[in-house]
Amino acid sequence: MATAALPEKVSDDSTQCTICFYTFKNPKVLPCLHTFCEHCLREWVQKNGGDTFPCPICRQPVPLPQNGVDGLKDNFFIASLVKAVTAHHKLHHGKDDVICTNCEEGKPATSRCSECAEFLCESCESAHRLVRATRGHTLIIFEELKTGKYDSVFRARKAPPCSKHPEEILKLYCRTCEMPICNECVLVEHRDSQHDLKRIEDVATEKRKTILDLTPQCQARMQFFRQAEEVQKRLKEQLQLNAEGARQNVHKTAQSLIEMVKEESDRLLTCIDTEETSRKKQIDAEIEGAQISLASAKSTCEFAETLAREGDDYEVVSFSQDMAARLNELTKPPADKVDFKLANITIDYSVMGNKLTKNSPKTAQYSLPKATERELCSLLKRAQQSGASSRTGLSLRSPEDNVLGNVSRMVHGEL
Repeated sequence: MATAALPEKVSDDSTQCTICFYTFKNPKVLPCLHTFCEHCLREWVQKNGGDTFPCPICRQPVPLPQNGVDGLKDNFFIASLVKAVTAHHKLHHGKDDVICTNCEEGKPATSRCSECAEFLCESCESAHRLVRATRGHTLIIFEELKTGKYDSVFRARKAPPCSKHPEEILKLYCRTCEMPICNECVLVEHRDSQHDLKRIEDVATEKRKTILDLTPQCQARMQFFRQAEEVQKRLKEQLQLNAEGARQNVHKTAQSLIEMVKEESDRLLTCIDTEETSRKKQIDAEIEGAQISLASAKSTCEFAETLAREGDDYEVVSFSQDMAARLNELTKPPADKVDFKLANITIDYSVMGNKLTKNSPKTAQYSLPKATERELCSLLKRAQQSGASSRTGLSLRSPEDNVLGNVSRMVHGEL
């Protein structure tokens, strides 16, 4: 199996979980190829619940296997990279606590086997040189490893065992089923002629070439997304400017209308005050007339009672004719009627309505400048054209159809 030299410095993005920000532990890879610690995904799935959960990075829905997070695919590549980086770091930073990975005695390692990708203690190293199956393997002692000459051995690793036949190594690839298999799988499940079997090394060479051929297309698409991000940021800035302009327009228009309404309301209040004063005078005159009539009737009644009770015969006879006439007059129904409409006040809003209609605010529009729209479209178009040779399948719609056209026709305020 081909291996590459381990870089002097591997990016933290490659070895750290973006949820807990610690080195990966039991990394699981999602269909969108984002990787997270197994325990971090358990907490994430529990928080989001359901048969699917969103990827913590790209939010793509991920179906949850029947056996939960355990059923998600292990990222053996990242796990081996973390293991290699850890060992490389310990070795090149004077750490002497690299333990033998071939036995369980916890002895310090003295060398590493390139073929087995195992650190070996002194006892395991001796046994490795004696056993027929491993005595031809290349053993590199720590002093040589520290020179950096053999950094590639840190990326060397054993082929993983078959999940169905743990004693067998995955050496073949079934193109029909698109899966790595072992020799035992060939005899049991992939033995008929319909299965196209290839050596896993040969298939890996083809797959590696395919991946490397597709990478430039992805890079071209990345350029488009960078430009799209820049365009959206510019749109956001323009949106903020347009929104602020619209707010100022609303405040100015509202203030103008408020002043106009205030002016008309002052006029109407003056009319009400004038009408109230006039009608108060009329009502006060009626009150005064009623008070005079009351006083006259009261004095007449008192005089009549006193005359009838205290006056002698001559006095009664002398005043009887005038008294009777006065009393008869007072017993007649009053000639004046109460005008209840004097309490009514009518407000005529027709003038205010006419002013509002005449000064009704028109629709105000704050749009993305055409020059800016053409500039942003040009940015996206250039990014698209630069990746056209990579067959990204991206397309740029006209300003009338795309998001730029929609945003540019954004804002209007109407009272």
